[in-house]
Amino acid sequence: MFYKRRRVCRVCEGTIELDYKKPEGLKQYMNRLGKILPKRATRLCAKHQRQLAREIDRSRKLALLPYIGER
Repeated sequence: MFYKRRRVCRVCEGTIELDYKKPEGLKQYMNRLGKILPKRATRLCAKHQRQLAREIDRSRKLALLPYIGER
């Protein structure tokens, strides 16, 4: 019998920190077109997925991250 391994949010574990002043850390949660990856791809819980979107938006407004990526 196989058991599905429970995925744990990396922010809840404390291994990463979401901060708009660190755009290189936020880039891994965006695809090459500049869109934010969905929760199933980022493996974050709902609370931290919303925080991620907020931090990426802040970083975009300060021109640290692009709105549209490379084509």
